[in-house]
Amino acid sequence: MSRIGGRRCIIAGAGDFFGIPAGLRIDPERDLLIAADAGYENLCAVGLRPQLIVGDFDSMRVEGVAGTTGEVAGLSIFADAEKAEYIHHLRKTELDGIETRIIDPVKNDPDLLACVRIGLEEGCTEFHILGGTGKRMDHSIANLQILGFLAKRGCHAYLYGREQLITAIHNEERCFPAGRRGYFSALSLSDESCGVSEEGFKYIIREVTLNNLTPTGLSNEFVGMAARISVREGTLLLIYDIVP
Repeated sequence: MSRIGGRRCIIAGAGDFFGIPAGLRIDPERDLLIAADAGYENLCAVGLRPQLIVGDFDSMRVEGVAGTTGEVAGLSIFADAEKAEYIHHLRKTELDGIETRIIDPVKNDPDLLACVRIGLEEGCTEFHILGGTGKRMDHSIANLQILGFLAKRGCHAYLYGREQLITAIHNEERCFPAGRRGYFSALSLSDESCGVSEEGFKYIIREVTLNNLTPTGLSNEFVGMAARISVREGTLLLIYDIVP
């Protein structure tokens, strides 16, 4: 069930950062802006001040905030992967006058997922992730999984590259208005994505099954028509060009 209609959460990571996309207008009064670790430096570079900084500070050196024990307030993070109760026990401090929550570096969740969990607790249903690609391939792949994590919870989430936008859908459809051009790919994030249909693209498919071991859905194209993709059962990554 979709939860769209709530607060937006914009998260800046420590990956390759291309500034604030032209179509993403941040409203400091309504949006929750979080810096994930050295994502704070990315925001500072464009003159933005987050409401919250979250991280273990392995990619940004901050004196006196890093931990090493694997325990937070007596709670084992390794035993806490599902409920993620650790986010309620993070040590709090301030960095440049901004509330900062410290994650022990011995953990399951990457900093960006911790930011997402906090956003969910704050009632956010739409997530925009900046600085979440490049530099480390493992973190880039983890952030693609986070898109699926949010899609299964009924949220819309977007990961921004330099020229492409990545999102995910789960047991739903996504529609695009007429006028779009450029490449469009749909890749299965789940083991199988069943009942996948694409209409209004260069290549039309109906009720096919995609899997996460073969890139069958790579490089379709928008042709200027209104377009629609749907998946009956499964989670798809959608990758397409950012419209200027």
